[in-house]
Amino acid sequence: MPRHFLLILAIITIFSAAVRLFRINEPARYYFDEVYHVVTARAFAQNNPAAYDPFAPPPEEGTAYDWLHPPLAKLIQASSIKVFGDKPLAWRLPSAIFGTALILATAILATVMFGKKAGLIAGLILAFENLTLVMSRITMNDIFIAFFSVCAFIFAAMYSKKQNLIWIVLTSVFLGLAIASKWTGVYALIIVFAFLFFVMLKNQKSLLPLSFLIIIPFFTYLASYGQFWLQDHKISQFIDLHKQIWWYQNRSDLAHPYGTTAVFCTPKGLDGPKSWCPWILDIKGVYFSFETYGPKNGYIYALGNPLIFWAGLIAISYLIGKLISERNGKLVLILMGYFIFWVPWIFSPRLLFLYHYLPSLPFLTIALGVLLKDIWETKFKFFTILAILIFALSFFYFYPITSGYPINPQLLEKFMWFSTWR
Repeated sequence: MPRHFLLILAIITIFSAAVRLFRINEPARYYFDEVYHVVTARAFAQNNPAAYDPFAPPPEEGTAYDWLHPPLAKLIQASSIKVFGDKPLAWRLPSAIFGTALILATAILATVMFGKKAGLIAGLILAFENLTLVMSRITMNDIFIAFFSVCAFIFAAMYSKKQNLIWIVLTSVFLGLAIASKWTGVYALIIVFAFLFFVMLKNQKSLLPLSFLIIIPFFTYLASYGQFWLQDHKISQFIDLHKQIWWYQNRSDLAHPYGTTAVFCTPKGLDGPKSWCPWILDIKGVYFSFETYGPKNGYIYALGNPLIFWAGLIAISYLIGKLISERNGKLVLILMGYFIFWVPWIFSPRLLFLYHYLPSLPFLTIALGVLLKDIWETKFKFFTILAILIFALSFFYFYPITSGYPINPQLLEKFMWFSTWR
């Protein structure tokens, strides 16, 4: 398999891009949180300061500016609008590009840490993961934080192999980009900081470069508000904006039929499952869109590939067992990368959705890559091939309802394995 590493990786990347770009302009309207992200990206493209104002009136009926997340992802989307025009393809193209790049980055991270076999398997499995597909075809910011976080982990892993300062700098830059896309990028910073701290101790290196992991992300975050500063906003307005962001992110009075709530914090007025368990088991999806195409309907559900989700939990358990026997720091990094992006949500007061689990999925698929690589190297090699084929079949089975491809309405029930998916 590794003899044709670059060729296989290129095929995986091309496939990933193709399934993301196919009919990405449908529906030809806003859907789900595009009512916030698209209008904000458009405002950024027009250099409209209202996009940074928490009290600005809605630009259109049924929409609102998304000031409650840092601006980087929306600035990238605004660049696409400037280049390709204000149309659905331009709105969603950056997500497709970064979603494809996420698969490539995941394969690279697994390769750096566990070898080419694990890298190819992990990348291929993530290419067959449906929630990653969905979030690569919508104008939101989640795919960006996932990509930037994985890149930060790549450079941290590179530093663990060769203690060159450039890897610390690159790690810091990508951590800053992750945080500038969504505040949960701070979780990546925490894990990477701890990992590099122990790497430096083990190699008897100065701990001073760790300061880069604080300083560079801080200034990268400030720089992401470059348009805000160029519009002559004041520091006091920057502080007030972040007070509003903090207030909103800690609200506990929001409800949504497709949301879940934390174990220790239960929002008012919500009848959904009171835990994060539906995430890791893939039993609480999010209904994104419905569109009519003559006698057929197009549905978009934010659902994971259930077989990957479930097998991934076995792989995570396998890595934990492997860690106990081997005491391998690389396993710690992957396991912490998986857990850090969803365990903190257990304590969150806000309404939660399945796509908040997205940044954990690259690490879940890397765990699967390690497990299936180890199986490949035994006499049960066929099991690895069979598992990947099953994941692929599951991906294509759910592709219509995770991409909006038109189907006969009566077929929908065949996809609804759980009542909570409706």
